[in-house]
Parts: sequence; structure tokens; C-alpha cells
Amino acid sequence: MIPQDKIEEVAERADIVEVVSAYIPLTKRGRNHVGLCPFHSEKTPSFSVSEEKNIFYCFGCHEGGSAIKFLMKHESLSFPEAVMVLARKYGVKIEETGERQGTSLRELIFKQNALALEYFTGVLMESNGKRARDYLKGRGFDKAIVEEFRIGYTTARNDGLISFLRGKGEDLELAEKAGLIGNHEGRIYDRFRERVLFPIVDVRGRVLGFGGRTLGDAMAKYLNTSESPVFKKAEVLYGLYQGRDSINKTGSAIVVEGYFDHLALYKAGFKNTVATMGTALTPSHIRRLKQYTGLLYLLFDSDAAGKKAAVRSLDLILAEETAARVVLLPGGADPDDFLKTEGQAGMQRAIEEAEDIMEFYLDQLKEEFDVRSPEGKGEYLNKAVPYLRKVKNEASRGHYTMKVAGILGVEPRAIYSALDAAAGRAGSEPALVIEKTATPVVTRLAEEILLKVILKHAELFNTEVEKAIAAFQDPFYRAVAAKVLPHFQSGVIAQDKMIEEIEDLAIKDFVATAIFKDEKDFMDAPEEMLADCVRKLTNIGRPSQASIDMIKQLEQSGRHELARELGKRLGLKDL
Repeated sequence: MIPQDKIEEVAERADIVEVVSAYIPLTKRGRNHVGLCPFHSEKTPSFSVSEEKNIFYCFGCHEGGSAIKFLMKHESLSFPEAVMVLARKYGVKIEETGERQGTSLRELIFKQNALALEYFTGVLMESNGKRARDYLKGRGFDKAIVEEFRIGYTTARNDGLISFLRGKGEDLELAEKAGLIGNHEGRIYDRFRERVLFPIVDVRGRVLGFGGRTLGDAMAKYLNTSESPVFKKAEVLYGLYQGRDSINKTGSAIVVEGYFDHLALYKAGFKNTVATMGTALTPSHIRRLKQYTGLLYLLFDSDAAGKKAAVRSLDLILAEETAARVVLLPGGADPDDFLKTEGQAGMQRAIEEAEDIMEFYLDQLKEEFDVRSPEGKGEYLNKAVPYLRKVKNEASRGHYTMKVAGILGVEPRAIYSALDAAAGRAGSEPALVIEKTATPVVTRLAEEILLKVILKHAELFNTEVEKAIAAFQDPFYRAVAAKVLPHFQSGVIAQDKMIEEIEDLAIKDFVATAIFKDEKDFMDAPEEMLADCVRKLTNIGRPSQASIDMIKQLEQSGRHELARELGKRLGLKDL
């Protein structure tokens, strides 16, 4: 158990902008910082971080809370694990009662990977590593690149790493969970043997796992760390740690398929390069890159397999609304070999001539069908229409529609008719139902403003405000008040907890909007606005002074029956 006061100290000390910035680029906008949400796919930033309130919130997927919550979500940590990670980072001393108290399995695996890296880089520099050093030199990679990417080596020995870890007093079970050691019927062995090792790191520089290229006669030329709590190859991009600044600066990322292609491009000056590791491009890969850029250059081998890989990426590119271009190298060359023959200038030309991925697909599709025949035109159109429908931007869809019309030699309206017919078959979206309320507009506006003011300026909450909230009439604002009022009544207003505890998305969005959005009137005169709202709401149902004076005049003129009837209607027992 972590004491509550320590949890609160960690939450207060943790700089949420610093914590989030370790994972995604943020841009200062007004009082807040914004970026692309790491928890869902989006094209425009809806993820906000308030340095002043020390909280984050995404208006797209509705995730929000403290730095602790962000770390839990992004790193898949438990609450105690996230607290301990931030406590160590920000110097909050929490007493540990056991050897592994507060240390997560992920952290322990990171330690195993760091020790393995120490071993592998050490072996490369020893006499036993000469073969690997010669191999790397022959591939064109000098000492500077080897050191920058911390490339290592392991000999054919099947227990080299095991002996090293034992010498460090490490638990080999953890190394097994890290995917560094194999176990066959109780016999443990090094998974990597006689291979050049490439450490795979996250954006914080922590080693997630390794990729190894054999120098021996192993059947598998490349071998990756088996998946672990920290390594999932479908989510990781090699070189992103080294290349993210360049990706930001150039506004684009070059995506290749292997370690050596990546290193060759990086060495040639294309530092905005990343690589997949034995897997096709995935949604997770694209979402990670979208946090840094909206333009991808797909530089796969230019043979038939490489072209198919580019086409397979089209669905993902359209779904993620990312701009992508396909780089085709002459003669089916792979990037590493092309750079050796054509150099940096040749590669630069190929990148500049890259074709938009949708246009690339539409051109490749011509090779499948005889677009001069009626049958071929129909088959081509049947293949093209589903992809045209996936283009969400109308201007872009119009551009591609014109291209298809040109390829088929038909009027554009024929393509639009096919799109309309396909949309009809797909059915229509259900109509949006908006719940109406009978609450008077003036009252609803006062309730809305009161809530926004106290959420933005919690210090203005008092008993008068509480009385006004008790008079709320609108069902939605009463529901909002029910969620936030206990926090104000407690005297400890933790806005991160407020957001985290709300489950209703409409209420959560309202609260987050009030906290994050800058509304000029509230900043200029929040006290006056609040007082006006309190006055309006606490007077609801009370007769005006003019009505009271009228009843008195009726009494004085002897019209007692009418005076009593009006008083009854206004809820007055006496004057």
C-alpha cells in the first residue's frame, strides 16, 4: 500500500507536460499544450494538456486525468506501478518493504534488456567480435554508426548471456520473460547466437528488445526478441528514437522494411527514416508516426513483393487519414544497394518523384485488367470504388475520381453514379436524436455559466453557489452538478480525479471543456458572472417586487378576494 499523502505528493510534483512530452510532441496553444492523441487515431489534435491544472484530456476519445493516469494508460501499468515510476523520477521517497516492492515486471524486463545490451556491445568489441566488425564494415557501417545505434554481437556460444547474467546475480526467469533466454524441457539457452544484434528502443531510449541478423547458417536470417510485456513488434518502429527530431523538422518519415536499409539511409543523411521489423505496416505504426508527421514515404523493395506491400498499406493509410507516397527505385533495387550505386542524390530524386499511394494503387490496378474492353472497365471500377469511398476528404475523392474516369475513358458522372450506388447498398447512417428540454433558456444559460465559472475558478465556490446549484432545473446540468459538487464540498478539488471518475461522456466533455477552454469573459470578470448567475437562480419562483406591490394595492382598495387569489398563485401565504 502506498500512503495517500505520498500519492498526492507524486501527483503534485509530476510535471504533466514533461511526462506526456516524453511520448508525444506537444505544441503550446494559449494556456494549454496540444498534440495528436496517443490513445486513438486522429488527424487533427484533440488531445490537450493543462500545465496550470496538471491534467490531460482528449476531446476525441474522452480519456483524461493526471500524469499517473497517463502513464497507466500509455505504459499499461497498474496504479501503484505508475506512482512508483513517477516517484522515482520526481524524487518522492516511498518506503519499500521488499526487494521488488513497487517495481513492475516491465521495469525488471527493461533492466534485463539493458544488461543484455551491455553484454552484446562488449562482445562486439572483443577479439571474438572481429568477424562481426568486419561484416558491418563490409556493409558500409563505420564505428560512428555502430556506436550511435549501440549495435552488438553474440558468438555461437549458447550460454554466453546466461553466464553474464548469473555473474550479475540476476534472476534468469526474468531474462526468459524478456525473451532473451529460451527454455526447452528445462534446459535454458541463449536465444541469440552468432548474430549481429540491433537494440530496439522506445522514444525514451529504453531497450524494448533486440533484432539479430545471423552470421552463421541459421535457417532464420533475422530473429527478433519474442514478444514480452515491453516488446510488441507490431507497435514498435526501429530508429524512431534516433529519427523523431528529424521527422519533426522535415515534416515527413521514410518507412523501410529492415535494419540495414534503415541504417544505410540514416548514414546517407536521411535521418527521418524508421523501419518495421519483419512485419507489415500496422495501424499502431501509423499512429505512432502521426504524432510526429502527417506524411509518410513508403520505401519498400521495388520488386513485386515490395509493390504488394505498398498496396496492402493503402487500407491503413486511408483509415488513418494519413498522406503517403510510394518510392519506387529503378530496376527493383533494394534501398541499401541503390544507395551504393546511385548515392544520396539518386535517392533524393527517387523520394521527390514518389507517387501518391492512392494514385499508385490506381495505376497498379491497370495491370490487372484490360481497361480497353467493357468487361475490363467494369472489373477495374468494381475494384476501385471501395477505395474511392474510403477517401474521406471530398476534394481528394474528387481528384481520384477524375483519375479513374481518365483511365477508363468515361465521363466522371459514371464514376460518381457508381459511388452513389455503392453508398446506397451500404445503407444510411441513423439520424442523430437530440433530447429537448423544457427548462427556460435563461435558466439553462445561468446554470451552464455557473458550472463553467466554478470549474474554471474553483476558489469562487461557496455556500451561496451551493444553494443556487440546488435550484437547478435542467436535467443535464443537474447531472453535471451531481458529479462535481462532492469534490467542491470536500474542500479538496482535484480536477484530474473529477475527470477520471465521470463515466458519462457528455458530462465528462462538458467538465473538461470548462477546465481547458479559455473563455475571455470568464477570465475578465468571473466573480461578477457568478454572482449574476447565483442571483438569477436563487430567485427562481419568487414573485417580483412589482407583483407584491400590486397585491398590496388590491388589499388596500378592498378587493380582498382577488388579492388572495393572486397571492395563492404566486405561492404567498402572507404579505
